[in-house]
Amino acid sequence: MLARDDAPADAAGAEDEAALSCSDARDDASLRRNADRVESLLRGFDAVSTPRQARELGEELARTLVSLYGAGLERVLTVVHETLDEKRSEAVFARLCEDPFVESLLCLHGLHPLSVEERVQRALDGVRPYLKSHEGGVEIATIEDDVVVLRLEGTCDGCPSSEATVKLAVERAILDRVPEIRSVRAESAAPLRAEGPECTVGPNGTLDLISIPLGV
Repeated sequence: MLARDDAPADAAGAEDEAALSCSDARDDASLRRNADRVESLLRGFDAVSTPRQARELGEELARTLVSLYGAGLERVLTVVHETLDEKRSEAVFARLCEDPFVESLLCLHGLHPLSVEERVQRALDGVRPYLKSHEGGVEIATIEDDVVVLRLEGTCDGCPSSEATVKLAVERAILDRVPEIRSVRAESAAPLRAEGPECTVGPNGTLDLISIPLGV
């Protein structure tokens, strides 16, 4: 009786293993095709006769290499995840994301463990202490495609320097940590109080934010 009850589960497990095996085989075949294509493209430069041909060949070679190395990086992360327990693998991924170069590679290949919104939030957390020191704040209003819209709060909201505050402080923090984002905009929110000092403006009419701490 036990054998009959366990049979469906065993069959399901076998099917899962077979599906994974087929998936791995397809991935291996794709990697071999890309590797072969790289060699073919490199040989193709010997027959190039015009700058346009060289450019087109070079662009395809770059795309193929990026795809090949992206697949390799994904394999590495998969091995780490499967070898370590969940807690330790998360610790490894967190450590990888602390390295700006490695983090940029994870973003390039769509392998970053955190979502775009989570990374934008972490970037904002890095500049929030500065804004708080000026009785201001910032929150995510929306994220649409590669554009982040922010809501300014506090004494900086509505003042003539709000746009400068976003561009010079928050934008740099976000673009440094979230390369998928191309534009950062400010959405004015209702003032938290009717009266209050405006943001400090330098002699040239813009905010002096050179010393803003941007650690995230």
